[in-house]
Amino acid sequence: MTKSRIARIAALTAGSVAAFSFAVSASAMTVAEIQAAIATLSQQLAAMQGGSSASVTFTRDLTVGSKGADVTALQSWLISKSYSIPAGATGTFGAQTKAAVSAWQAASGISPAAGYFGPKSRAYVGAGAVVVVPGGTTTGGVTTGTGSTGGITTPGAEGTLTVTAGTVSNSTVYSGSSMAPVLAFKAKALNSDIAIQRVKIDLGTNSAIYNKVYSKIYLVDESGRTVASADLNSNTVVKDSDNIYYITLSGFSSVVPKDTTKNFTVKVDVRTVSSGSSDLTSHTVRLAANGVRGQDGAGIDQYSPANATDVSKAVTLAATLADSATLTLATAASTPVTQEIVAANGSALNEADKVSLLSFDVRATNDDVLVTDVVATIASIGSANASSTYLYAGNTLVGSAGASVGTATFNDVNYTVPRGSTVTFTLKADVRSASTAQTTFSASVASNGITAENSNGDNVSTTGSATSNNTYVRKVGPVFSLNGTPSIVKSATASQNNQSTSTVTATFNVHITAVGGDIYFGKQAASSTFGVATYFNGVYNDVAGQTGASTTSFATPTSGVVTTGINSTTAFKLAQNNSIDIPVTFVSEGRTTAGALLTTGNYAVGLEYIKWSTDDVTMQISRFMGGKTEWRTAAVQLP
Repeated sequence: MTKSRIARIAALTAGSVAAFSFAVSASAMTVAEIQAAIATLSQQLAAMQGGSSASVTFTRDLTVGSKGADVTALQSWLISKSYSIPAGATGTFGAQTKAAVSAWQAASGISPAAGYFGPKSRAYVGAGAVVVVPGGTTTGGVTTGTGSTGGITTPGAEGTLTVTAGTVSNSTVYSGSSMAPVLAFKAKALNSDIAIQRVKIDLGTNSAIYNKVYSKIYLVDESGRTVASADLNSNTVVKDSDNIYYITLSGFSSVVPKDTTKNFTVKVDVRTVSSGSSDLTSHTVRLAANGVRGQDGAGIDQYSPANATDVSKAVTLAATLADSATLTLATAASTPVTQEIVAANGSALNEADKVSLLSFDVRATNDDVLVTDVVATIASIGSANASSTYLYAGNTLVGSAGASVGTATFNDVNYTVPRGSTVTFTLKADVRSASTAQTTFSASVASNGITAENSNGDNVSTTGSATSNNTYVRKVGPVFSLNGTPSIVKSATASQNNQSTSTVTATFNVHITAVGGDIYFGKQAASSTFGVATYFNGVYNDVAGQTGASTTSFATPTSGVVTTGINSTTAFKLAQNNSIDIPVTFVSEGRTTAGALLTTGNYAVGLEYIKWSTDDVTMQISRFMGGKTEWRTAAVQLP
């Protein structure tokens, strides 16, 4: 510490600023004594000017009809900031005060700028905006204090300000865009709160940056609040001796608490630039050297960064957002899982109308995109066909078409996908001519199957693709589903051939409904009727000797089925339109069929297929559940 320190006190009046300084011997006075001396000089200065200067904190909402000292304080401050209140600081909130508050809110980025001094406006002040009220101490709902740095909680403490580069996710700004981020920085306060009060931005050496490219500039804090803004024109932009253009944002105070970091972003409004313009297609925006000024708890100004190159960002100016619009196509998470549908009357009675085949997501970027036409491919193997098809955007029908030669063409869809949003489309079909034999349906949409345009009416290219799972349709057959989630239980350790193993038991509660006719089950052994497989570390386990020593079993229902007059004594018949639940159990001993322990890892069990018959002779098979996680247990570690 030096032998003496200069403390400065500034007193703001309605029309002038006066500054005083005094020298204090550090060895003769304590910090408390210095602060007391500063307060005394502040009072003396106020007396010389016929009043005092106070920073205030508002504790209630103010609106038309409000009266009191806090209204006087608000009016005095607005007047000092050049917001017109012809009647002056009367202490009564009227139409003039409302208009002044509205103008201040609009300039400060507070929305809506309705002239109501409510929670948003009070939060703005509480977050560190400087509110210096000339002309006297206030009372009654207003907290009075000296100084001009609202929000500082470390009075008397000297601090250090460090400014480093932040992150801007996109280096391209588009013609006509609003509040596009071009620069970011992080302000760190050490040893004291620091109120950021000025930011000076280097715009480069070409005047086109402000008279052809950018029209307005903003400083936004990490909460999204605009703390300062300025129009960019010859009155606000200054050129220095090195022919560098600068814009300085001031008249605000955003407090960075002691030993913390606050993030700020510089944003701009971009003028409309004709496509192909060469004016500053590529340029750099940076903070000027010592471009950020903040005041610490001792009232001392702190500056950072040291160099103009410390915080900079290369920016590319592109054509309008509309010109760069894109459309992305992908299979939606809501696309139907592999499914079986049984239409008992060959779908002649509309049993299989509007079957959902495929859901796909369409996402628009940079502009609203109008989807005009969609072409989908519908493939089928078997006798059934899709007679009519439908396209939905969400729950709204946007098109219908026949399925000629496996292609469904939806013209004049004319559905707008808003910029930055995703719309889920669903393709549905009326299925006809189902027979006893199974027909497999699938659907897809390719990138060239979507025709779209931007807000200018120009074509927008689409990337990506969408493909459905299979849908199986037949006239007679069982409808399978699961009751609950498949379970797996690992037993206590047991001894097998002098080796420790763990036995697991997996259970599937299968719900079966016979549709279109009687259905027969159990003609074959249990393991052949219900095909079960293990998954090793999430992968289907088909390594020889590693499927494990296991058994599969199920109990023939004691009611709801017919067990007499059937070819096999283990089989049963489920009559048409009846339903049953069958628990299917799979037990693995944690070792191979040769007796060796299974390879250590995570094992899950899945139900892969179910065999059945419509005539007690010819076996058919349902495989739609194969490989599907919803038909699989959780994993346990073996052996």
